[in-house]
Amino acid sequence: MSEIDDLMTRVAVLETVVRQLVTHLAVRADDPPGWVETRKVLALSAIQEFRAIPMSRARDAVAGFFDPVEHVAAEYAADAAPNASPGSRR
Repeated sequence: MSEIDDLMTRVAVLETVVRQLVTHLAVRADDPPGWVETRKVLALSAIQEFRAIPMSRARDAVAGFFDPVEHVAAEYAADAAPNASPGSRR
């Protein structure tokens, strides 16, 4: 495996693990869609420090990462009982 292939594999694994963790935390929040939106804003803020990355590409990357999480969080919020405590959800 070339160095680029190894790096791409590691990035794919890291992205998958982090997405799973973020999804897990989002569905346990009191406001899953709001939690995900806050994380998107924080991610873009942190990325702005890297001047070498054009913001349009950064926004696309962040959207590509968070869109599936946002979808799961929105569905979970819609399915959750209004008065259920975060620990009693799925």
